[in-house]
This record gives sequence, structure tokens and C-alpha cells, in this order.
Amino acid sequence: MLNVYGIKNCSTVRKSLNWLDEHSIDFVFFDVKKNTLNAKLIDQWTKNIPTPYTWENLLNKSGITWRQLSDDDKNSAHELNGAIELIIKKPSVMKRPLITKNDLILTLGYDENLFQKIYL
Repeated sequence: MLNVYGIKNCSTVRKSLNWLDEHSIDFVFFDVKKNTLNAKLIDQWTKNIPTPYTWENLLNKSGITWRQLSDDDKNSAHELNGAIELIIKKPSVMKRPLITKNDLILTLGYDENLFQKIYL
């Protein structure tokens, strides 16, 4: 069973959920805006993040949430602990969707070719 972390009204998350549904792949959706995230979970992800990802990929630096952050918040995210705190404080800054299995990240974002390779 896959765990999908994201925000329901995010278009990238909707594409991903639709793709998983269309391919009859079982998943549980977790809305990150509803207190789903905690430091222990995010830390677990960062310790087992697969190549080509790094913990820095957990932050969506091209999104509106990032652009609206204060310089202090952006600067704090240059270190892992600061990034974890920022994601908990402002979950919409997280790259979405984040899909895991057994607390291990499989994919970040939506890439149909990668989804086919990993999930089919």
C-alpha cells in the first residue's frame, strides 16, 4: 500500500491520484495541511531518501508558498532541521505529492514516465 502526501486542491497531486486510480494502485491519501506531518516522519524520509533525491528536494522552491516566505524562513531551510521545521510550520512548501511505501520515499512530484517505471 502506498502513502500519498499532498494537498487535495493541488493540480499535481490530483494528476497523481488520478493516475494511481486509473492503474488500480492502492493508496492512502494524507492531506499535509491537516496535521499529518511531524518531525519524526520527515526525519525518517530524509534518512532513507533515494537517489536522485536529497532532503532539499522536499522543498518546493518554485511555488508561491516559498516565494511568500520571509528571508529568515528561507535561510533557516538551508539546514535540514530548519527545513523540517519549515515544512511542519508551512506544509504547502513541501514538494507534492510525496509518495512512500513503508516510510521510504518512492517519488516526489508527478512524472508519468517515472510512475510507470516504479508503480507498474
